[in-house]
Amino acid sequence: MPEPGLGKTGSVKICGICGVISIVLFFPSLQARNLRDPRFMTRAEAGFDEIFNMDYDQAERNFAALEKDYPQHPAPPLYRASIQWLKEMQRRQDLSLNRFLTATYFSSKTNEVMPPQERTEFFDEIQQSEALSRAILQKDRRDKDGRYFLATAYGLRASFAITIDHHLREAFNYGNKAYSYARQLTEEDPQYYDAYLTLGIYEYTVGSIPWYMRWMIYIVGARGSKQEGLDHIKLASEKGQYVKDQAKLVSMVLDAREHRYADGLALASNLSTRFPRSCLFPINLAQLLQLDGRKEESISLFLEIEKRIEKREPNFDKLPLPSYRFNLGTELLYMGKLDLAREHFKRSIDDPETPEREKALSHLHLGQILSWQGQTAEAAKECKVVLSLKDVDGSHDEARKLLNKINKR
Repeated sequence: MPEPGLGKTGSVKICGICGVISIVLFFPSLQARNLRDPRFMTRAEAGFDEIFNMDYDQAERNFAALEKDYPQHPAPPLYRASIQWLKEMQRRQDLSLNRFLTATYFSSKTNEVMPPQERTEFFDEIQQSEALSRAILQKDRRDKDGRYFLATAYGLRASFAITIDHHLREAFNYGNKAYSYARQLTEEDPQYYDAYLTLGIYEYTVGSIPWYMRWMIYIVGARGSKQEGLDHIKLASEKGQYVKDQAKLVSMVLDAREHRYADGLALASNLSTRFPRSCLFPINLAQLLQLDGRKEESISLFLEIEKRIEKREPNFDKLPLPSYRFNLGTELLYMGKLDLAREHFKRSIDDPETPEREKALSHLHLGQILSWQGQTAEAAKECKVVLSLKDVDGSHDEARKLLNKINKR
């Protein structure tokens, strides 16, 4: 099923700020010596809140100011790199939890290309962070936080490789490095709880790779199991000092993946309340309600989100209304709410901003509804309109099939 507003028909997409399974890899803990300045942490936490609220530009400004005041700290350039990554995920409309609910997400190819300038900025920032971490480790190779920041940078590289480039082998190469550092940290200090998040994400991801990709796992030397990953993420969410929210976010994604909808709903509700400017957490909540079989509550929330987009509330205006309206119509169709779905498809057709693909499919779905409701003449008209438009997602074949059924009546 499609996700309202995110324009990817054919799969239920629950936002979780997805590359959500990998999103939290860029939130390192801030501990030890000159890296644990409380003033730094206070400002960094404010930036994290802005990221979760989707206030990316403000977060970028804050981290730039933080970098100016703490030029030797590896965190600010790392955070700025993470924002570049998130902006690209948003541009692709991939900030969605259930992108990770399908087994092929990690191995599927993509034709998307990140704009060259933004791509260069991402790698420049992450290289700067790595250089600063290595400078710390040159003075003390056992420094926990120096290793932690370096592990986190490798984790972000892995996240970028798998979500932006869809390069599985590169992702696991960097993931192995992040995992190695995180494993060393937790073995040396079992109470370094923030490291368990990177550990758990990696283990769960490796454990979720489909059987036909197992050859890749053995080639790159990856190890892990889903249950170990889940246990470590839970530990981070309960005892982590600075990554509790990030661990909750990942847990929400995995709860949906593992069909633990009640647990996922509790987390989605908490995150939606804590970060009210995000347009994505309410969608998480609505789709988890849908997955849990609470259809009426889900529909009510979807419609409320639609109104907030129409009002152009801050950050809700980041969701393209025509795509949201079309995808909501499709959700309503699947849930058997034919009159509401019909209304949404008509509005999609009448909106000049609706993309041609979604307009063609709106005519098709409207024709299907009209046929089911006994209005065969009107249904046939919609099918003929579909055939006059560009063939998208097999729309012409579907329209011909429907016309044949109508003509046989």
